[in-house]
Amino acid sequence: MLVLNGKKLAKNDNEFINSLFQSGDTCVGYYKVNKKSIYILDMQKNRVGVIVNNVLGKCSRLDSGKYWYSYGDIDIIGMFNSYSDEREDIKKAMELLSN
Repeated sequence: MLVLNGKKLAKNDNEFINSLFQSGDTCVGYYKVNKKSIYILDMQKNRVGVIVNNVLGKCSRLDSGKYWYSYGDIDIIGMFNSYSDEREDIKKAMELLSN
């Protein structure tokens, strides 16, 4: 389970379903760990964000099918209260790459 800005992201469908029956919030989407990055996916498993090089970025899909990455708030995660909160969550997320 990955938590960004208090929003839970599941690694797989099983984790997502289990979050429905646990106390607290349910998952708002998924995450996928790659070799050097972590994709943030919505509930339909569409890429909406990425964490790479200790930076959280928003991801949009263009009409051509290519992805456009930019700085911005990811809709399913929302705006962080402070820069330090964002850095702390990204640091924890980047630890998944080393596992």
